Amino acid sequence: MPDRQEIEIKFVVDDPSAMRAALEREGAISQGMREELNIRLDDPSRSLSARDIVLRLRRITSVQGVEHILTVKAPLSGGDPAFSMRREVEVMVGDAQAALAALAMLGYTPYWRYEKRRETFVWGAVEAALDEMPYGWFLELEGPPPDIRELAARLGLRLEEGLTCSYAAIFENVRRALALDIHDLTFEAFAGVVVPPEAYRGQAR
Repeated sequence: MPDRQEIEIKFVVDDPSAMRAALEREGAISQGMREELNIRLDDPSRSLSARDIVLRLRRITSVQGVEHILTVKAPLSGGDPAFSMRREVEVMVGDAQAALAALAMLGYTPYWRYEKRRETFVWGAVEAALDEMPYGWFLELEGPPPDIRELAARLGLRLEEGLTCSYAAIFENVRRALALDIHDLTFEAFAGVVVPPEAYRGQAR
């Protein structure tokens, strides 16, 4: 759906192969692998970030080819506090450079980039994304809260140990905890950097 509620939670994954096997044992069906380059945009005063609004252009590369999606996310009030809940509007973009030029005319220019390698699984109404980020592996569960709770329990995951913050917020936590002088979240920038799990929550070693 192009305009929907995004309800999700993330879990740190120690063993991605074991997690992939666990998903398959529970009947989750893989939708394949893809690589992402995400570009976050804002105006010079960061007015969108100040309102917790995300404006993002994503390039997805998979066996199906390359596609671009423009996304706007805004926070939602109420709901289950165990999960991140946002309104998400997505638009397929045929010409990424033209889209960036149009956004620049409106005052929104790129300020941050991040990479991701993702394998998506479908389990009923839940989308389970096994994500390799430059700073580690995560499982992101998205869907109706009762279904997320059921799949998490089947996988041996505890909701109270999950993360409801974005990958951008986790990046800032890691930068502060490890005192890293890294601007963009890329695999090249994090080559050789060991990130302990406590850094995801902003805790230093």
